[in-house]
Amino acid sequence: MELGPQVDRRDGQDEASEPQAATSGAPAALVQEISALWGEYLNGGVVSADDDFFELGGYSLIGIKIIDRVAQEYGVQLSVRGFYLAQTPAGVAELIERERART
Repeated sequence: MELGPQVDRRDGQDEASEPQAATSGAPAALVQEISALWGEYLNGGVVSADDDFFELGGYSLIGIKIIDRVAQEYGVQLSVRGFYLAQTPAGVAELIERERART
C-alpha cells in the first residue's frame, strides 16, 4: 500500500497554501524575493531561503552586485561584511528588515 504525501490541516486549509514565515523572522515574501535575486546572479538557478552564497558559487563581485541591487530596490545599504556573514537569502532578508527598522 503506497501512501501519498502527508498534509497538515489547520482550520480546513492546507499548511502549504498558507504563507510561511522565513526561519530568519523576515517576511516570507521578502525571503522569496531575495532568493529570486540571488538566482539571477548565480547561474539563473533556483535558490532556496537557506542556500549558502558561497556554496552556490558566489564570489565577491557577485556579492557587490547583489548589495547594489538591494540598495536600489529596497532602499537600504548593506555592508559587505554583513552580507557575507548573513550567508543565505533568509539572513540577507533579515538584514534588510533590520535596516528598514532603523530608518
